Amino acid sequence: MSDEPIHTAFLRQQGFAIFEFLGDGGFRLVGEPAPFCIELLGEEEARAETIRLGDKFPFIENFLFDAAEVWKSPAEERAESGTWIENTEDGRELALEAAALWLAGKRVLLVQNPQERFDRQVQVLQTARDSRLEHEKLLREIQKKEILLHCIVHDLSQPLPAMRGCFSLLGMQPLSPDLKEVVEIAERQSEKQETMIRAILEAFSAELAAQQTIEQDPAKAPDLARCAKSTVESFGNAFAEQGARIQMDPTLDLSQTWRVRGEESRLLRIYGNLVENALRHSPKDSTVTLGIADEGQFLRAFVDDEGPGLPEDQTADRLFALFAKGKEKRGGKAGLGLYFCKVTVERWGGSIGCESRPTVGARFWFRLPRV
Repeated sequence: MSDEPIHTAFLRQQGFAIFEFLGDGGFRLVGEPAPFCIELLGEEEARAETIRLGDKFPFIENFLFDAAEVWKSPAEERAESGTWIENTEDGRELALEAAALWLAGKRVLLVQNPQERFDRQVQVLQTARDSRLEHEKLLREIQKKEILLHCIVHDLSQPLPAMRGCFSLLGMQPLSPDLKEVVEIAERQSEKQETMIRAILEAFSAELAAQQTIEQDPAKAPDLARCAKSTVESFGNAFAEQGARIQMDPTLDLSQTWRVRGEESRLLRIYGNLVENALRHSPKDSTVTLGIADEGQFLRAFVDDEGPGLPEDQTADRLFALFAKGKEKRGGKAGLGLYFCKVTVERWGGSIGCESRPTVGARFWFRLPRV
């Protein structure tokens, strides 16, 4: 085991060499020589009682004039040489830096080989540059795909008004009951197609709108409970037709203020999308419950249903992804509603998710900062 003090061993390991100035251009190495000292000075000279660094390194010889000013009297001042390059016997270049200062009452020249630090910095800069190029490339690809998608949507929707006009005119003709039924089916399907195309455009418009910074006026912040109650009232008849029920959590205190960061019309749409999803999976005689949990600086809204729960192969990330659809694919949905919820909630500083409930059904929830 070496008797070298731990602090000098550490400095040597980090690429530092401490030389005590003896006067008349002579120096003495403190501790064991760093690897770069042996490479440049040789083993024997690096361990010599007196080392004339100025003779070995012309750059240091010039720097010693600045060092002499620091060494005239003990002070906290120091002189730094900046970086210079020395060549080893095998032609390899080593970057060096020197500093003249007083340590423990002695005149000291601190020489460092910052090569590893330079290599790490170069590596970090190169990695950052590569990441930036990849990011810019990804953005360009996304922009191309968005432009393509909008062009496709536009081209798909362009013939629909003419088609619907033709179906409408056909419907006014004296047709047989069978043909009239066919025309009505075609008209309904064209309307459904137009609705799906409009939903795609609305989802992308919502994504752009969600990217805008919200200047939230506390007095105008939406109230979660009021939005939930409005949603329950709006969907009451739809649930009744299906033989199911929708209600507010009976334990929720509606007299409290449940204001959150966001915008009321989009918050109502979030509730509407989650409730529509619950309605599609609610069996007869089941109940969907809307509630709110107080989490201090955040409020968590939830929609509980009594359906089959989440499929085993589905995760929250997949369900809330763009164009995501479950295996059942009921209702002709294009998988945009939950995606809209995710984009909007996350832009408001919140989070969204879902899980199967312990006994029966699923819970879809979103969490927003309290205002």
